[in-house]
Amino acid sequence: MFKKRLLLAPVFLCVLNTAQAGRPIETDDASAAEFRTCQLDFWTETAKQTRQDNFNGGCNFSGSGEFSLSLGEVHGNQEDQSLRALGYKHIFQNFSDTVPGFGLAASKEWGQLKASNESSQETLFTAISTVPLLGENLLLHVNLGYLQYSDQALQDDGVFKAAALDYSFTERIGFSVETYSGVEDSLSWRLGARYTVIPDFLQIDASYGSDYGTFEESRAFTIGLGITPSF
Repeated sequence: MFKKRLLLAPVFLCVLNTAQAGRPIETDDASAAEFRTCQLDFWTETAKQTRQDNFNGGCNFSGSGEFSLSLGEVHGNQEDQSLRALGYKHIFQNFSDTVPGFGLAASKEWGQLKASNESSQETLFTAISTVPLLGENLLLHVNLGYLQYSDQALQDDGVFKAAALDYSFTERIGFSVETYSGVEDSLSWRLGARYTVIPDFLQIDASYGSDYGTFEESRAFTIGLGITPSF
């Protein structure tokens, strides 16, 4: 069952976890884009048997909520596939230097193998918390949610959990370390770094880690950029 699900959704977190804390952190944070601002992330993930090109766009139209759209194309892993996802995150309390923040997020992803037209779906509901440890220079993000997966052969559900430490070394340079897991997955981990080229507008980032807990088979590297235009 695991191999079947791995084929149809090899890196679901990279697309499904929309409205996230900004690449390369997969773990969501308790913040949304500024009102009338979008967060546009483009990145490529390269693993041993696959390459995935991704786009995630989240925009704040209401002031406290963020709608998001994610697109992904997976090449390799026996068959190429496309991934699409929609999401919404609502922030009930923004975090600050001394006050934790929390919110809720929901997202749905659709995956389809291009050659066979086999499809899969994943639905995720997540409670999100961000806790300042050293002001906003060191943040702890914690996610706990419900994840459901289905395709033509099976349906499965379980608890989704994720945690990340996000450290701002300077105003422009930041680092992260995180772990997460979904339905029947072993714990995954990822190390990330980011550099702000133009404050409040352009960021480049990279990450390295292992999905599904098997480093030799699933280690992956990402590189990407984020743009935050206003409207």
